[in-house]
Amino acid sequence: MSIKVMKFGGSSFRDAEAYRAVSRHIVDRLANDARQVVVVVSAMHGQTDVLKSLALSVNEICSTVALDTVLTAGEMISAGLLEAALQRHSVPTSSLFGYSIGIKTSLVLGRTVIEEVDNKPLLKALDYGRVVILAGAQGLDEGGRVSMLGRNSSDLTAVIAADMVGSGVCEVYSDVCGIYSADPRIVRQARLLPTVSYANASRIARCGAKVLHHGAIDYAAGRRIAISCKSLLPNEMAGTLVTDAGGGVCVVINPSATRVAFQSVFEKRNAEDVLRRLGIMWIDLEQDESPEGYLTHDAEAALTALHREGIHPVRSAQKIVVLALTGSKPKTYELRDLEAASYCAQRVHAELRTSGVEAPH
Repeated sequence: MSIKVMKFGGSSFRDAEAYRAVSRHIVDRLANDARQVVVVVSAMHGQTDVLKSLALSVNEICSTVALDTVLTAGEMISAGLLEAALQRHSVPTSSLFGYSIGIKTSLVLGRTVIEEVDNKPLLKALDYGRVVILAGAQGLDEGGRVSMLGRNSSDLTAVIAADMVGSGVCEVYSDVCGIYSADPRIVRQARLLPTVSYANASRIARCGAKVLHHGAIDYAAGRRIAISCKSLLPNEMAGTLVTDAGGGVCVVINPSATRVAFQSVFEKRNAEDVLRRLGIMWIDLEQDESPEGYLTHDAEAALTALHREGIHPVRSAQKIVVLALTGSKPKTYELRDLEAASYCAQRVHAELRTSGVEAPH
């Protein structure tokens, strides 16, 4: 039996019973197919937003360092609650947080980047227990303070943990069992994709689909770690395996894309260079020579970085867009409201199915 690496997101931790349910799952795995388990946890459902609102109510221009200190408390609390749940089963358990996980970070253009990963703290913790819980999305900055790897980046912590222990697979649990061809809550004909390539999964995530953290996918691709997307309910359904191969076109509804306009196409190209260094995707309008386009993820960090570099958009506004990922360049549809976006997504998905484009390749 090997070391299993599992990540549970906030949707898995809605109340006390949810922590007990996850602990029972871990105990079951220890009895069946795992010698030891490394568990990465996110903050309890909704807790990160509560903590952020609290920090901004104290100071609406709260610094990144201070905000990180507040936000990381959510994952620490979650780790403690799961450890308490595992104690009910007498399982030797320990927890590691940002200052002891072994992930060192720095700020580049105002954005947290990973500088160094040291697996010794995790391996040492595994010498003393069968389960080690890691507070997700955390590292240690150059000043010795706990830093956030990014919003919803517990997936990244889990992939790093898998690499630390030499596991070829990282299991990610959420309230959906995998990646679909569209949001199944909106598009009834959406189907589960059994396999998706790293490249496709990264693009889907960057377009705004709430599937996996794009940084986790990129890290996994660089180290050939497969990501197994699962759900505990019902009956631990296995969903999508993100690996080298796999296809399937997706239709994504992004309700919070940011449309950005620059003074010229030249300035837009300079902005794209900055965004590329940050790993942030830019989507042009259909007209290649337009000075406008969309940011579909990390817009706040992107705009802050552009201002630092002396690039100032003439305007930016939040928009609802539907993206059809059918080729090298997503096709975008800008809609007035969510109802129109839902209708558009269903229509585009149906057209792709009819044309046969939506089938895996």
